[in-house]
Amino acid sequence: MQVPYYYHALINKTTMNKIVIIPLIGLLFVFSTYSAFAHSYGAISPASIPAIYLNTKQRPMTIAQPPNTLSQKAKIHLGKQLFEDTNLSKSGEMACSTCHQASMGFSDGRDFSLDNQGTPLPYNTPSIQYVAFNYYFGWTARFPHLQEHLDALMTNPKLMDRNWPELSQKIKQNDIYVQLFNNAGYDEISRTTISDAIIQYEYSLAKPSRYDLYILGDKQQFSEKENLGYSLFKEFGCSSCHQGKNLGGNLRQKFGVMKSYFNEHNKIEERDLGYYTTTLKDEDRFYFRVPSLRNVTNTAPYFHDGSAKTLAMAIEIMFVYQLGIKPSDTDINLIESFLHTLEPVE
Repeated sequence: MQVPYYYHALINKTTMNKIVIIPLIGLLFVFSTYSAFAHSYGAISPASIPAIYLNTKQRPMTIAQPPNTLSQKAKIHLGKQLFEDTNLSKSGEMACSTCHQASMGFSDGRDFSLDNQGTPLPYNTPSIQYVAFNYYFGWTARFPHLQEHLDALMTNPKLMDRNWPELSQKIKQNDIYVQLFNNAGYDEISRTTISDAIIQYEYSLAKPSRYDLYILGDKQQFSEKENLGYSLFKEFGCSSCHQGKNLGGNLRQKFGVMKSYFNEHNKIEERDLGYYTTTLKDEDRFYFRVPSLRNVTNTAPYFHDGSAKTLAMAIEIMFVYQLGIKPSDTDINLIESFLHTLEPVE
């Protein structure tokens, strides 16, 4: 099999939010070194699950889980109750779990989720199962912190339509919640503690996969076909963007690096402009957060607009527009086989 180009990803040290893709023809040793680096810290160890959200730090971080204390379990339990409670929304009909359903990899299987009036939202709902290991949040990566992301969802008049003082007061009137907050070690019910509990729950959703066990040394986890797919994933340059512990989620990249994607398709919508909608800078047009590939086999449809209905279709589009390569059916099939190793295991 001949691979016409190899790509080396360099972090833009000025903005730290984009990468520059540089074709490197024939420099296999350079790419191999990068791929090894990108994946050397890529395993989620069972010892670090669940991760803990540290809301006292400048940005959410994850650390190895200490002895699983009763208060930590209580926070996760409380967060789950809040996450699934439709009373958190003003309408009483929408919860976080309305769009992030556990049975669908914490997405919802729709091209676009519906707002509180039944109208399609502008973006496809991404999975949050591995949000603990993302560096940016939202499709355009406009949120550097999960707290900011939660604020936007909670106060959005088309979604939860709440303000924090109003919601805090409502929860204080519920004796069951008062006890749950006490059990979790919170001394108040406020924006800070409600958010912390929800995010603690979201952080607890991450589970190791066969990929993690493989990276940690158990090479029997992969079949021969999955091994071939993983090799192609690295050789073609997929790991240049889908890198690190989450195989994505830590940088922005242009959708259409090697070939313009949007000009060949339907009329460009505002959602297609990517991070430009936040900065209004031309250099940010069509830049999106590179999504994590963890549990990707369970979260169709794909992309910000749900336009790729199958994983095979998404893989082919990535080949053509991000790598400038026309893949064979075998290439697509093998890489798709590898991606199944990223499904969570108990």
